[in-house]
Amino acid sequence: MAIGKSFGRRIVSTLNLILWLAFLIVLVIAFTPLTAYMLKPLEVKEDIRKADVIVVLSGGIDRGRYLSLVSSQRMVRGAQLYFEGRAKKILFSGGVLKKNGVAESAVMAQEAKRLNIPAEDIFVERRSQSTHEKIVEVKKMTEALRWKSLILVTSYSNMKCSLMGFESAGFKVYPAPTDPYEKYADGPLERLSLFRELIHEYVGIIYYKIRGWI
Repeated sequence: MAIGKSFGRRIVSTLNLILWLAFLIVLVIAFTPLTAYMLKPLEVKEDIRKADVIVVLSGGIDRGRYLSLVSSQRMVRGAQLYFEGRAKKILFSGGVLKKNGVAESAVMAQEAKRLNIPAEDIFVERRSQSTHEKIVEVKKMTEALRWKSLILVTSYSNMKCSLMGFESAGFKVYPAPTDPYEKYADGPLERLSLFRELIHEYVGIIYYKIRGWI
């Protein structure tokens, strides 16, 4: 009986310790510059030159099938580069997520047409879901068209992994990250949200290196 009580106390003490550690970690993430330090190694400087195509990676759509804020930023950035004459074609990459039932790239292309980008200059890759799949599918499309250089448009924090992936696939890549909203995360909730994104990017880079994709 005494052994059982002792074991129970150890379990409770361990759980208390775990909860306090979790609470401390949350406080560190929310109220220190931790995310700013984590963001620095992911930084890729903009290097925009003329290329065969502008490739815009999707970043999600909402339940109403409208572009998420991330996707909107990427789409607008791609459109700006197109109208600046950086490339004559623009390719949107991103497939169908189960909860939405529509290809993210198709929604981006639709919005790009509303900005008066001619339909004949827009290409849509609808099959991919992960960054690696986007690279593979874009490679298939561009090989047929003999495109070898591209301006890559994605979020600031996602650029490093994506850039290394496209370069490993044999492309000459010119990075054009969107406005670095990640740098402006100065509130507790914003830092917590950004921390999740940064962990996703770091895990992705490690996994892609293990698989030999970057």
